[in-house]
Formats: sequence, structure tokens, C-alpha cells
Amino acid sequence: MPLYVVATPIGNLDDVSPRVRDVLGAVALIMAEDTRRTRTLLSALDIPTPELMSCHAHNEPSRVDSVMARLAEGQDVAIVCDAGTPCISDPGGFIVAAAHAAGHRVETIAGPSSITAALAASGFPASPFHFLGFPPRKAGPLDRWLKTASAYPGTLVMLESGRRCGKLIAAVATAMPDREAAICRELTKRHETILRGPVVDLPTEPQRGEVVVVVGSGAPAQTESPAPSGPELKAIAASLAERWGCSKREAYQRLIALEQSASDGA
Repeated sequence: MPLYVVATPIGNLDDVSPRVRDVLGAVALIMAEDTRRTRTLLSALDIPTPELMSCHAHNEPSRVDSVMARLAEGQDVAIVCDAGTPCISDPGGFIVAAAHAAGHRVETIAGPSSITAALAASGFPASPFHFLGFPPRKAGPLDRWLKTASAYPGTLVMLESGRRCGKLIAAVATAMPDREAAICRELTKRHETILRGPVVDLPTEPQRGEVVVVVGSGAPAQTESPAPSGPELKAIAASLAERWGCSKREAYQRLIALEQSASDGA
């Protein structure tokens, strides 16, 4: 029997397809990121609640054997996340990979995704685009992460919580000040908001709800080349000693003097 990978609404219940209703109402087991959220969804859709089992970032690997056993017994199993499509910045990847490895059929019940919804609504080219997931929270890793991403060709798509969105926008504006970007907030919900413009002009205060940030293409961020370290200076000195016709020690001392002079001048 198949493992169904089921996309659920990202905000608007009317986005549920008849196929989603049929599958969730027929399976023996639903693997849910948060069983409370899934139970609420099933109730809103008037779907009798089957057996639910939690499957989140902290316990997914330990659930694999149980799910494979159910599939081997001929039971239909569905996997859902809190909103959108499982396995994309949400749990599910371990179980889907295991199902393939065990020879079970995997079917996808396609539906909403905040990533493609934001990309379409932003108006930036979708080919190519790079989905980066959630950014690092600390300033140093975030800066390095953005500088690396800035070298990717095409459009960049990132996920972030509303309360940290302003910090992300400020960091993007620092790393890629020439870019345009879009803040896509509360997609498909009543207070859906899409703001697009030069990233340096976008708001940097916290937002409410979940946010997708889409950044248009542009030049890679400038990175400073690190100054040569002691071992590197010695290697350079050895090479220059032959060129200058002096000892390695003298060449090294000249390099140190040049480095000190440059630092004083700065």
C-alpha cells in the first residue's frame, strides 16, 4: 500500500482539494508534525479522525520502523506537516526515503506551498531560483550565509518568522544592497501582504505571522580577502627571496615592514 505525501493549506481552508479530503479520510494512519494542528484541520474538514502519530524534527528517525511496518502490513499511511508540503523545510524526508528503499509506493497529493506561492507573487524570475530554507539566527553565521547565497545565479527564496523578519531584511540590505526583494506575509490568509521594492527601502521592524522573503538576482556580495598569516608570509618570503636575490630572513623582514607600513597608513 502507498505512503501518501499530502500537502495541506497554508492558511485558507478552501485550498483543500477533493483528493486531499478523500485520502485523509481513508488512510489508517496519519503521520503529523503536530497532531493537535492536524486534528483541528480534520475537524474543520469534517473528516473522521483516524489514528494520528507525531512526526516532527526531533522524533522522525525513530518513527521510520513503525511506519515501514504499517506499510508492510498493507495499511495506507499519509504524512502531513502543519501547513504546506511535507519534506520541504518540514519533517517527512526520512520516512519517504525509507519507503522508497523498502520498495513501497510513494504518492504525492499536491497542493499549497508557501515557497512557490511567494515566488509567483513576487514577480521575480523563477528560473533559476534557489530555496535556502530558514537562515541562521546569529549575526556572524547569517552574514556568511547571505554572502555565499549572493553568488548563486537567479532568485533567492527564504523562510522566516515574522518577529525575525526585520533582522533578515536588514542583513540582506547590508550584504546585497543593490537587490530588490519582496516580503510575502500571511499568504492566502485574510491579512496577506506582499511588499516589493529595493531591499534597502523595505521595513526592518518585526512582522506578524509567517514570512517568505524573495530576493531578486544581482551582483555577488563583496568579501574581504583575509590578510596572509605567518606561515603564508613565510612562503611568500621564500619565493621573493629568489626574485630579490636576498636571504629568506631578509625578505620576510621586508614583508613585515611593508605590512606594518600599510596598517599605519590605514
